[in-house]
Amino acid sequence: MSFSTVFSNKFWKPGSLTLVCFSLFFAGVLCVSITSAEINPDNIVGMWLFDEGKGNIATDETGGGLDGEFEGKPKWVKGQFGQALEFDGKGAYVQIPGHDNPTEAITVSAWAKSPADTWNQPGWMVEKRNAYIIHPNQGTKNVAWPVCNGGCWNKPGGWNDGNVGPKDITQWHMYTGTFDSKTGKWAIYIDAEEASTLDLAKNPIDADSGPVNIGFDDCCGGARFGAVTIDEVVIFDVALEQADIETMLDGMYAALGVDPTDKMTTTWAEVKVKY
Repeated sequence: MSFSTVFSNKFWKPGSLTLVCFSLFFAGVLCVSITSAEINPDNIVGMWLFDEGKGNIATDETGGGLDGEFEGKPKWVKGQFGQALEFDGKGAYVQIPGHDNPTEAITVSAWAKSPADTWNQPGWMVEKRNAYIIHPNQGTKNVAWPVCNGGCWNKPGGWNDGNVGPKDITQWHMYTGTFDSKTGKWAIYIDAEEASTLDLAKNPIDADSGPVNIGFDDCCGGARFGAVTIDEVVIFDVALEQADIETMLDGMYAALGVDPTDKMTTTWAEVKVKY
């Protein structure tokens, strides 16, 4: 039974550890422990952990059907957590099927590691034109987080406002962008540390029904391919707080309260919490 298999059970409440026991034909008792989680799985639009290790499909672990298809030849490699995908910067990427993006608030997060000291091309880390992009800036170590909020990008400012980066992009880092249209707060977090903030116009994110590209930016002639290794891409329909983003530093299984030793037998419904 896979992590994305769906059936309905409620096992625990936030902030607690619950022991759930089922009698088995009066012959014994099966006990299952599940740790608490701060991330609400109901807010996850799609989650691609890249742990398959083979094949040409990146499974949406939520079971929501947004399974990504390989374009070119992404390569399975060791990741920050389990497996990851290496993109060659020449034509390899993953395309997530078209779907409506969140419009009121959003969080997009990905782990990435560059083979070079600076990014090889602009755009491409996680891209949904025209709604949002985690956008590496070519020839630098920085990423931008352009969001279409009543037009593109980052109204009333510009697409590159607030760009920021770590000292060494050849090491694994978790890049997370958030935007809340109710408050106008926009932020980039690197390794769960707030690295850049802006106050944007309080407009909803523009609706876009197209695909999400991971490793490719469908702009300006279509030649923007990332040379990079990427792990654990997640999209939420809320702007996560820093404390919630911090729970993702040990991987999404940990953030969702799943013991890594149980991840292959834990179902998606088992981690879904009704807050």
